[in-house]
Parts: sequence; C-alpha cells; structure tokens
Amino acid sequence: MGLLKTIFMGTPEISVPFLKKLKELTDLKLVITQPDRPKGRKKKLTPPPVKEEAKKLGLEVIQPEKIKKNEELINKIKKIEPDLILVVAYGKIIPESILNIPKYGCLNIHFSSLPKYRGAAPVNWAIVNGEVVTSVCLMKMDKRLDTGPIIGCISEKIEPDDNAEDVFKKLTAKGLKLLETTMFDYVSGKIKPVPQHEEHASYAPIIKKSDGKIDPNLPAVDIHNRVRGFYPWPSVFGRINGKLIKILKTFPSEMKSDKEPGTIQIINNIPFMVCGDKHLLKLMIVQPESKKPMDGKSAVNGGYLKDGDRIE
Repeated sequence: MGLLKTIFMGTPEISVPFLKKLKELTDLKLVITQPDRPKGRKKKLTPPPVKEEAKKLGLEVIQPEKIKKNEELINKIKKIEPDLILVVAYGKIIPESILNIPKYGCLNIHFSSLPKYRGAAPVNWAIVNGEVVTSVCLMKMDKRLDTGPIIGCISEKIEPDDNAEDVFKKLTAKGLKLLETTMFDYVSGKIKPVPQHEEHASYAPIIKKSDGKIDPNLPAVDIHNRVRGFYPWPSVFGRINGKLIKILKTFPSEMKSDKEPGTIQIINNIPFMVCGDKHLLKLMIVQPESKKPMDGKSAVNGGYLKDGDRIE
C-alpha cells in the first residue's frame, strides 16, 4: 500500500499537532477548517490556528461557512478520492454526505474514555467531575455525535493537580501515537472497530462563561476540581467587594473553619477560602480585576485579599 490519501478537518490549537502528524504520515491533500472569526476587544478578523499551520506547511486550505448540503465541498472531496478523513475538534457535525466518501471512512480523535463524555468539552467535565483516569480514542465516525465504533484508545491518569491544559497535553501525545500505529492497523484490516456500549454513555456539553461562576457552598474538593477543569477558560471567578477576581490554582487543605462559605481567612500570610463543607481551600494563584495572575501571598500583600473578605 502506498501513502494514504487524506483530508484533515480541524480548527483550534489542539488540532494543530494532529494536522502536522497527518502531513508527516500521509499524502495530505486538503485541510478544511472553519472561517476566520472576529477576536479580541477590537473584533479583528482572525484565522483559526489550523489555517495558519496549514499555510506554513504549504497545504491547500478551504473554510466553508457551512458543510451540510454544500455540493461544491462534496464534489471537491469526491474529486480527491481520499482514503480517509481525519477530524480533530472541527466544531461541526459532519454530514453523511461527507462521511460516506472516504474509502476507510472519517476518523475522529476524541479526548475521553468513550462512550463517557461525548460532546464538546470532555476533558473539562471529566476533571470537574473528579475523574482520575481518562483516555484519548480513535473512532470511526457515524451520523450522530461521538457514537461511532472505537478503533483504539489509550488511557491517561489525571493527577490531583492537573488542570485541563495539562490533561490536553498528555492526551495529545497519546493521540499522536494512535495515528502512528492504530490508524494504519485499522486501514490494513488488523483492527476491526468495536461498537460503543450505549448504556455507559454520558455527555460533556460546551462550556459557557457562566459555568465558571463560583459557588462557595460547594465542598472544597468540588471547587478545586472546577478550578482545574475550567482553566484557562472561563476560569472560576467571583467578586470581592464588587471587584472581579479569578481563582486559577487551588489546593484543598485538611483545615476547617466555622465561618460562612466564601469567607477569606489569612493564615501565615497565605489566603484560604471557607467552602461549603467548612474545609479551607488554599488560594495559590489568583487574578484580581485588571491585574496579572499572582500567587496568593502577593494578593494578600497587595491588599486584594483581606481576612474576613467574602467571595461571592
């Protein structure tokens, strides 16, 4: 068998390593990504990271606004006659009209232990829910969201202080291995995709900014998991005396307090927050309004966190 003829579909930064690996391993004919979008305060039209990388690699890039019932796109893909299409965080459901074109189908890298955490934000919700193990899976796509049969998965431990960014990095490294070995074993017929067990399915919805709003009444471990799971966006945030503060890194302590949840306690110049289970949560890195992230001691010394303040 010669080099596989492939197409890549992806959009954000997390997709870029897989684009580069597919270019290295196959005859990559086309990159499909989402259109440039306004970004930042000035709403400057900004290309997605996949487009920028594809241009560096000298690859043809197209950015269709819609892919459903897009005859021009379908005809372009058919003309290429791809062996497979690899999809990594493209951001839209791929219609059957495209799924059925490649010889070996459309394959997807998904960052969870499928069928758990189907959907847009599997890493984040796995951490928020206190999972200690997750996986990255290579799946053959079907017409529904993340329901196709599994070609291969590699597990990865979630450490107690891992945030979403850390876990993505670890899963990306494992996911690239799936492309180097498992993808080719599937194409050669050594691996047959295994259907998912629907009874074990769960869903990881897209994250909204409001998900980061702090609830001091939650147990300390739950707040800690939300801080990890919602880093770097939207982060866990609240207000102290009307001013916004983001909580970027925490550590649950064994100490307890009889004060109200949300109360700041300063112990040896280190800030803690009282949680709903009365345990103290150490505030290791915070970002006061209009300031850069800083460690807890600096926030205390700068007067941004005072004993008796309330985060709400």
